[in-house]
Amino acid sequence: MRSGSVKRRRPGPLSGDPLGALAELVLRFPVRTLLLTGCALLVAAVAAVGVTGKLHHGGTTPPGSEWARAEHTLSTAFRSGSPTVTLVATADAGGSVDDPAAVRAGTRLAERARSLPKVVGVRSYWTGRPGALRGGDGRSALVLLRVASGEATAHRDVEPLLRELTGRHGPLSVAATGPTPVGLAIERQSRLDLHRTELLAAPLTAAVLVVVFGGVVAAALALLVGVCAVVGAVAFLSGLSHVTTVSVIALNLTTALGFAVAVDFGLFMLARYREERARYRDERDPGEAAHQALVATVCSTGRTVVCSALTVIGSLAALLVFPLGMLRSVAYGGIAVVALSALLAVTALPATLLLLGSRVDALSVRRRSAWVVRDGGRWYRLAYGVMRRPVPVVLVLGALLTALVLPFTGARFGTFDDRALPAGSATRQATDTVRRDFDHHALHPVQVALPGLDARAGGAALDGYARRLARLEHVARVETATGTYREGRRVGPPVPGSGYASPAGVWAAVVTDVGPETSEGAEVARAVRAVSAPVPALVGGTQAWLADLGDTIRAGTVPALSLIAVVTLLLLGWCTRSVVLPLKALVLNVLSLSATFGVMVLVFQEGHLSEWLGGFTVTGVTDTVVPVLVLCVAFGLSMDYEVLLLSRTVEEHEAGASTRQAVARAVQRTAGLFTASALVVIVVMVALAASGLLLLKVVGVGLAVAVFVDATVIRLLLAPALMALLGRANWWVPAVRPAPQSLVPMKR
Repeated sequence: MRSGSVKRRRPGPLSGDPLGALAELVLRFPVRTLLLTGCALLVAAVAAVGVTGKLHHGGTTPPGSEWARAEHTLSTAFRSGSPTVTLVATADAGGSVDDPAAVRAGTRLAERARSLPKVVGVRSYWTGRPGALRGGDGRSALVLLRVASGEATAHRDVEPLLRELTGRHGPLSVAATGPTPVGLAIERQSRLDLHRTELLAAPLTAAVLVVVFGGVVAAALALLVGVCAVVGAVAFLSGLSHVTTVSVIALNLTTALGFAVAVDFGLFMLARYREERARYRDERDPGEAAHQALVATVCSTGRTVVCSALTVIGSLAALLVFPLGMLRSVAYGGIAVVALSALLAVTALPATLLLLGSRVDALSVRRRSAWVVRDGGRWYRLAYGVMRRPVPVVLVLGALLTALVLPFTGARFGTFDDRALPAGSATRQATDTVRRDFDHHALHPVQVALPGLDARAGGAALDGYARRLARLEHVARVETATGTYREGRRVGPPVPGSGYASPAGVWAAVVTDVGPETSEGAEVARAVRAVSAPVPALVGGTQAWLADLGDTIRAGTVPALSLIAVVTLLLLGWCTRSVVLPLKALVLNVLSLSATFGVMVLVFQEGHLSEWLGGFTVTGVTDTVVPVLVLCVAFGLSMDYEVLLLSRTVEEHEAGASTRQAVARAVQRTAGLFTASALVVIVVMVALAASGLLLLKVVGVGLAVAVFVDATVIRLLLAPALMALLGRANWWVPAVRPAPQSLVPMKR
């Protein structure tokens, strides 16, 4: 239908609703609306070009943490600290790092590294021959570099250095690992995974939508909403990168979340439009019928979309509570893509539908829409069957979900290390060599800076402090300026050339017998901090970083959960005009997400079904950041379906249906919709789970499981059963003043 044929009409009875007024405005000027949207999209597409080069790995260091202060002190005062780059030099087959040619090549390698810009410290096996830097088989040795570079400048500072130092050096083959090379490898892999996700998700999503809608045009519209929202959000991240550091992980998650949420909103609007259009099919003027159907759609499902978007945004905003760049980056991108998805769904999509008219059903693969539903269908019968036996349903499903929660009680929190990279990564292979041939624990000690302590004048105090440290559980030995200590006793002199003392003070290396990336390692760091020191001590090392990260997550968890709960209760209360329904939704979501966390522990910490997911390396830990990330994103996604179901239930109850009739009709009219929507989300998240990065794989699987459980067990079974048990209590609200006219009061 041409825009010129659309009859202009004055605001109808729904125009008191702000969304009704917006619908009237958009439908009065559909061409202008789409032109404005197209111009904005073009600007966003230009701004999004080259965004991957502006994003960075990292963002998990708490600002102002003791670890950060310790690393700064160790680097500036002692020219020590955690190495930025570890060069792994391997001799040719049959050779040794002690062969004259290998010694000459290794010495030149270390000298070349010292001469490069930004390199502030070099420790080499070929300088002093420390045994810890020689591999057990004699074929490999290490050169440890400290580079004055931060997360935001790693590309510029470290990549040229790696190109210069890796490769062939005489009889030595040199590869690089360490925090910065691993971070750069993660950035490269995430870019590859982004393209893989797009290539997998787009055609699969399109195929699902064609089956759902029975037509190519309608499916393309829903997919187009997702594409436009993602482009706009990526442009936002690109602009944001000029004022703050943005994590590269945010780009992958924003893309996946954008496709999931935007396609959801498009589905909801298109399905309701088809339903409303069927009601107005007797209207003589097709343009008037389309207009009325679209206004009704925006005022009903559009309100649901806005409420759902605000709920998702509230969940994502909880990530801003944590002072971690990675989580905040995901929040920025997620909030942007959800807001754009909702805006497009209630503006550009209705304008497009008005201009298309009946052509929205072009290229159909079947005659009748899947969304023309009537009472008595299979979803209706399922809902009534559940509500006839609500107590057994609640008990059985509650027990099942509780059983899935139990593995989460055994979660061992740590951090993903280099093994989060694919096994074929050169950086991963270099680290595997270090882990296999060297004393991994000795290379990653807890480092204690004691600024201002004189090693000679304070030797007795330092000796006593080292003895106390050596008595701690999981401490293998302590090395410092006064000697080497084991089990509370001095067992040897200081390590030659270790540089534990300087005019600025003293530092000590606490070697543990547990992995630095594990919760046990973090506990050692906390125990070291609890030991009284001769002067105020600063504790660094990977273990201390993990301890600070865990403390930051714990400190932010209660405020974040409180924010999610308050936002959910307020928005669902506004949407349903009920007190009980939002509380019920909150309880069900908590149960669903807890079960999801249990599945994540079973799969990724314990390794069950790992071969089905690409054969990733099982590290035996649950990354500290992942549960928070999955919680905030999955909570928002699951509330999407809850808002849709509750809104339709309230609508049916407003029309005079009993509680059970309202629930059954709402399930009949929305179950097919949100199960199809869940299928789309699962497709997108499975594409994300195909990533070579363990972090993205965990998040993708976690979100897919959360959506599956929510769309099946929770919305189809538990929610109707609980509403049947609650009966009239579902609609209880305390006595309040009359609602504003813009809000339709709910019948109780």
